[in-house]
Amino acid sequence: MPEAAIAKNTSGFRQAFETNGCLILQDQLSAATVARMREAADALMADGEGRSPGDAHFDFEPEKLNGQPVIQRIKRPHEINPFFAELARAPEILDIVEELIGPDIRLHHSKINVKMPSVGSPLEWHQDWAFVPHTNPSMAFVSIAIDACTTENGPLHLLTGTHLTGLRDHHHGGYFFGAIDTDAEKIDTTAAETLLGPPGAMSIHHPLVIHGSGHNTSAGSRRILFFEYAAADAWPLFYGVDWDEYESRMVRGKSSQWPRLSDTPIRMPYPRQTKGMIYDLQQQFTKRFFRADTAKNG
Repeated sequence: MPEAAIAKNTSGFRQAFETNGCLILQDQLSAATVARMREAADALMADGEGRSPGDAHFDFEPEKLNGQPVIQRIKRPHEINPFFAELARAPEILDIVEELIGPDIRLHHSKINVKMPSVGSPLEWHQDWAFVPHTNPSMAFVSIAIDACTTENGPLHLLTGTHLTGLRDHHHGGYFFGAIDTDAEKIDTTAAETLLGPPGAMSIHHPLVIHGSGHNTSAGSRRILFFEYAAADAWPLFYGVDWDEYESRMVRGKSSQWPRLSDTPIRMPYPRQTKGMIYDLQQQFTKRFFRADTAKNG
């Protein structure tokens, strides 16, 4: 896509993002880029076969399929495949992100969430801010469909406007589970916006937007690539920084050693009853919203 066209398409996105907390976009990436993305994802999936739990870049479902481990998440694909490092810096994406959070942008994290048929785990309603508190919330979470997203394969659901209602409780019984009890928090999930569309369909959401995804009841896979971006002056509050590595994730503009502080509610994602990532934490959460035995999947 020509840069001039991209710039024109980004106008007005900031106001919509501030109002709704999320954008759903189609046709931002060229067909050639989408094809390369799918090929790169296929290569990573093949590379993950035969690896064991605890691998630095691959997480696996708790349930096996035909006796074989099933990939659940590919962590930091930008580190292990040069295409994803290139895509994280693509103007087709960063021009929009700059419109939303400013010109100085750091890649906070990348991942590919995988939902294979019948065994793909759901993600309960949550806010990313609960997991990744920073000194300010100038962050934008980009989701890109690698496979077509349909109503049957566990698409991403986003509750518009919930970024304006503050941080919801992700703790239960004093422990952090990374999931929201929607009944206790009185959250209406019926009007969710859903990321549907062919490979390349994209959404961008604010770190305080409540979102989740249900089970994959289709016959095919549902893979989504996530690029999590932060303004350069938004510093993480929960991990130490290796400066050289931290600087390597600057994808546009200038770095900053001066954190910007904002009056945003923060609760640290501790203590925990179990180690691991969001899937591991949510497995311990007993009050599930997304259940395989009902149609309660958004």
